[in-house]
Amino acid sequence: MHPILFRIPFIDMPVYSYGVMLGLAFIAGWYVGMHLIAREGIEYRTAVWAYAMVVVFALIGARLAHMISNPQTVRMYGLWHALMASKFEGLVAYGGYIGGTLAAWVYSRLRGIDFWSLADCTTPSMVLGLGFTRIGCFLAGCCHGKVTDLPWGMVFPAGAQASRNPDCIPAGAIPGTVPSLPVHPTQLYESAVGFILFPVAWYLVKKRKFTGQAFLVMIVSYAVARFLLEFIRADSDRGTVFSVFSTSQFIGLVLVPLAIGLYVWRARHAPAPPSPLSKEEIRQSLMDQGIIPSEEQGKSKKKRKK
Repeated sequence: MHPILFRIPFIDMPVYSYGVMLGLAFIAGWYVGMHLIAREGIEYRTAVWAYAMVVVFALIGARLAHMISNPQTVRMYGLWHALMASKFEGLVAYGGYIGGTLAAWVYSRLRGIDFWSLADCTTPSMVLGLGFTRIGCFLAGCCHGKVTDLPWGMVFPAGAQASRNPDCIPAGAIPGTVPSLPVHPTQLYESAVGFILFPVAWYLVKKRKFTGQAFLVMIVSYAVARFLLEFIRADSDRGTVFSVFSTSQFIGLVLVPLAIGLYVWRARHAPAPPSPLSKEEIRQSLMDQGIIPSEEQGKSKKKRKK
């Protein structure tokens, strides 16, 4: 476990592993999403603002979801500290997905673009981001699993979240003072889910029959995988609903029938996706929007350099 990846020299500022992996998730998601959005024919500047809105509100949604699931955090540290914690801790994946999706929907309505096309194009980015961020969870030591005797069980050091869980340390030990027993690396399990779903999402975007198909399939796929993984999670930050389900399991139980219902409805009524633009058409579109210089502008720059 390496919650602090390194420290910036001279100012001794820590750079947190989770924050780095979260940043990598956003960067990778940017390149994947912008590639697919360009093929869809959505204007570049519109896509940039949409992505920025999704990132901001995904972070807000992830933090708010953690605060709702763990109200003791607000009671212990106060609302402002709980909302603005600086170590990137306390982010709930489902909250991020919901916050980002709502932001994309509102922005799409305001800009007059098709939300479902935008959602499809960003779906591979979401599951790819899951793969990166859960590695960050593993390095930070959060979101750990239950005790296991499987050969790949992971022992977290004293002070880590697993070592502070009485169910994950030797009997009679003081929580936080000893390493944990071997536990399921559920962070890496979920990371694998994200990386496995990425090519599936990519394929679905390319082969979808109607707009929204890839997005809705991934909602169900992730919800099912997350529901099952929650059975072997043991961290105390998950929250419970009706003392039966974890917060994420309950959200999944709501989302799955909703997504299936939307899938059936859109399969009957939604339009087919637009024909993807070729590389030449994408380049021409970017030139028309002034994002990249036209051929004439490029030639004039070369002449001025000479």
